[in-house]
Amino acid sequence: MSKSAEVFNLMDNLLPLAEDVDLAGPDELQRLYAGIGMPSLRAKELSGQAGVTYHEIKAANPLLGLVDPIRIRNRYVELREQALLGDADALNDLGWFWLNGLRLKPNPALARRLFKVAAVMGASEALFNLAELAFYGKGLVVNPGLAIDYYEQAFEAGIHCAAQALGSLYERGDEGVIVDHGKAISWYKRGAAEQDLMACFSLGRLALDETSPEYDPALGLYWLQWAAMRGLVLATERLAEFYFSTFESPPDPDGLLFRFWRDLAISQGSLWARELRASDVAIQQVCKSS
Repeated sequence: MSKSAEVFNLMDNLLPLAEDVDLAGPDELQRLYAGIGMPSLRAKELSGQAGVTYHEIKAANPLLGLVDPIRIRNRYVELREQALLGDADALNDLGWFWLNGLRLKPNPALARRLFKVAAVMGASEALFNLAELAFYGKGLVVNPGLAIDYYEQAFEAGIHCAAQALGSLYERGDEGVIVDHGKAISWYKRGAAEQDLMACFSLGRLALDETSPEYDPALGLYWLQWAAMRGLVLATERLAEFYFSTFESPPDPDGLLFRFWRDLAISQGSLWARELRASDVAIQQVCKSS
């Protein structure tokens, strides 16, 4: 039997027909898992565009917008047909459907089998999804060590946001994973080198943490500014907070830098920064009336 025939038979047995697929609205717990995993669709289309991150690829993915049952079932039919032809991305996307339970009734065991096949066939997103399964304990016991292994493979396969996941894991530690800010910084740097905005923010935030053994304010401010100027409001808020802080020798005695980052955060949609400005205006009004 040819390899393509073997794949067809395997997928035909694994994947139920469209009329047998259970559609189910997500409960509260499933909504918490909505952000995990990564679909493949449109990754190839967007990955060639300068500055586009995998976070943005996920946000632009049409699978995320499917809510109508008829459209979901029709899309399932298309993906199933592509999977039977040996399309690794289709296999990954079907697994992602069953991973988070927002569109199809959750089936993490089936999702894991599909991700494994897709990974062998070259879908790098499937490696990331296997890491997510191990990290969150979806369909198997929580296994941070296995998650680390898959995250590392995913990063080497081009999924740059895996560096952020690894850095976060080492920063806070987990069962069987010792807190190691040195490793966290190293992974954040690798993600930052690939222009992953969340890795840049996390690198800047941790480097600016005075309680961390990796405290390096120059490094922290550099990467926070890099991320902030590319629109990441979390980084802009952290910079405004830094310059707003009270120091014996304040880094911004005239408040110019604080107001710059605060106003930029407001323009980026920060409610926190908007409240800061409202408080500042109120204080000025009180002072004028005194």
